Amino acid sequence: VIKRDCPVMVMIGNPPYSISSQNKGEWIQGLLDCYKKNLNEKKLNLDDDYIKFIRLGQHYVEKNGSGILAYISNNSFIDGITHRQMRLTLMQVFDEIYILDLHGNSRKQEVATDGSKDENVFDIMQGVSINIFVKTGRKEKGELAKVYHQNIYGTREYKYSCLNDASLSSVQWTELTQA
Repeated sequence: VIKRDCPVMVMIGNPPYSISSQNKGEWIQGLLDCYKKNLNEKKLNLDDDYIKFIRLGQHYVEKNGSGILAYISNNSFIDGITHRQMRLTLMQVFDEIYILDLHGNSRKQEVATDGSKDENVFDIMQGVSINIFVKTGRKEKGELAKVYHQNIYGTREYKYSCLNDASLSSVQWTELTQA
């Protein structure tokens, strides 16, 4: 009864990363259409489970009119070319977006800015980020979200130390602007 009758205000999680998702239901695939609109790409990497979880959370926040999504996920959506419509849609829906990019992508052979080792916070090859999407319902129609970003490079232990000592207000965010 609670799940059915009470609006979801906050969704927190670490969704699975699975490019070959088994979740191919018509309902979730339909929700993803807004992320795939007008891309004209030969290959769309938008059926990953983590993207479906972001879209699902977005759906419930939109339905409620306000809310927060807080996910640690694959970070490929941050700069992926096929994710540009996803990013635009998220900026249209949410008021503020905070992305703490933890990097650690061994496939890209990422290194820290000083050239030292960059490790993942998990035992996986894909880079990750902590993403917080906030919708208050106070943003003007047509206005895009304010997007705040910060990178953390380095060893796993260094990243853990940074995260243990951090709060949303203590991170030195950089507000990204539209060029």
